[in-house]
Amino acid sequence: MTDAALAKAADLEVAEELEGPETDNAAVIEPGRTSLLAAFAYRDFRLFWFGLLVSNTGTTMQMFGQGYLVVQLAIRDGTPQLGALYLGLVGLARAVPGLALGLFGGAVADRADRRRLLLATQLCALFTAAVLSWRTISGQVTIVEILLLAALNSTIFSFDAPTRHAMVPRLVGPRHLVSAIGLNSAAFNGPQIIGPVLGGLIVVAVGGSSTSPTMAGIGSLFLVNSLSYLAVVVALLLMRPVPLAVRTRDASVLESIREGLAYVRRDVILFWTVAVAVVSALAARCYIQLLPAFAEHTLRVGAVELSWMLTAAGVGALLGTIATAALGNVRRRGLLLLGGAFLMGLFLVLFSLQRTLLSALPLLALVGFAMMIFLGMLNTLLQTGTPDQLRGRVMSMQTVMMVGLMPLGQLILGSVGTIVGIDVAILAGGAVLMLVVVYVAIRAPQLRELRAVV
Repeated sequence: MTDAALAKAADLEVAEELEGPETDNAAVIEPGRTSLLAAFAYRDFRLFWFGLLVSNTGTTMQMFGQGYLVVQLAIRDGTPQLGALYLGLVGLARAVPGLALGLFGGAVADRADRRRLLLATQLCALFTAAVLSWRTISGQVTIVEILLLAALNSTIFSFDAPTRHAMVPRLVGPRHLVSAIGLNSAAFNGPQIIGPVLGGLIVVAVGGSSTSPTMAGIGSLFLVNSLSYLAVVVALLLMRPVPLAVRTRDASVLESIREGLAYVRRDVILFWTVAVAVVSALAARCYIQLLPAFAEHTLRVGAVELSWMLTAAGVGALLGTIATAALGNVRRRGLLLLGGAFLMGLFLVLFSLQRTLLSALPLLALVGFAMMIFLGMLNTLLQTGTPDQLRGRVMSMQTVMMVGLMPLGQLILGSVGTIVGIDVAILAGGAVLMLVVVYVAIRAPQLRELRAVV
């Protein structure tokens, strides 16, 4: 056979694997032993992954800059004690559209060409980051504008996130799904290491100092983020369309949402998995958005030190992602999920007690590590336990947690932190998560004893 014929045969083989009936329900084939990098054998996944890696680096830089900007605006307004509350209000602005539209985003993802839908969401996100950059660099940005843009970003993400999650299993073969999930997590957590560090360096380089950066320095981070979205846009344009493998029946969007919710409610494993995820989003995972207030009021450090804190959490998260991939062949996945959530709560409690940067950094790394063990198992259980025609709606529940419940938890803990101290609020959130995990472990033996077929 000629080289062209061989290449065509290989493409047909990949197409059969991606479009076969096994793809409709990834749980039919439990992934066996496979390497962490196996998903890179698929061209479209490689394009998608590298695009996300660049874009997420920009996103972590914006997250670092926006959190620090909000606290600085409270100081500029003469009310430094309201820094934690300002962060909470940003959380509220993100929570409202996230709670209202998250499930709708999943229903749309199950009805649309997911590649085209992602092109639209990425271009909209590029626009909002560019507007925030312009307003900040000009020195005219206000907390109200930040709240409005946060709400708009949450609306965009409500459609972007479930579409992204639902598309991944269609880019690789079913036996390489765990590899794809692990690499996808690495594309989100790796940038948490370099993003804040680069952000801190850019802020100082553009203007100001680590303790008193200029608006131009902070705004430059938002400009870099807006440009980073182009990497995903280019990757999507080079990829093949990702139409639905199974056409959904003719039903309204509300009926489609009810079908997805009913599926999770009937499946005892998915129900209790989602329950733990909900509590973690409200009580613990929002800690990262509260770090600017913790740095300012508890550790009394500046922007560069805050970037170190975010980087420490990113290092732990990346190591947790690698560990999750390495543990992909562990049979007790339910126990691993619960153990990761419990340790996340425990390390948060210990972190809240720290008063020096040196002691806080390793605990932040441990929090990130435990969180990714939990989230890795959460993604695996949700994606492998759901058929393709329902996957967007089921994964949209995770989107609701990220863009709805996490910001709501940010508001709750930020408000409590304004009254009793941000350290006490973080401690309480970690303790609540630990208690709930113990309850679920006792109440739901099906999840605790869940074993994968290896």
